Amino acid sequence: MKIEEKDDLVIINEFEIEGFIDKEQRCSICKFNLVYYDDFDAYFCPNCNCWTESKCGDPDCDYCPNRPDKPLPH
Repeated sequence: MKIEEKDDLVIINEFEIEGFIDKEQRCSICKFNLVYYDDFDAYFCPNCNCWTESKCGDPDCDYCPNRPDKPLPH
């Protein structure tokens, strides 16, 4: 996996998201650095391709209803 940070973007295997690589938080499964995904106001592990938290139950939430099951498309 190729992952880099450029300005306010994180590029993972040519897939760009707005956010940042968190140097403090790590995945509880694989210990990879977590990435903050700005569009969904949530952290995920790019190595495991999973969110670190569940969607909230707020029907008026601007983020969770549109959040995909997996953060990365591949």
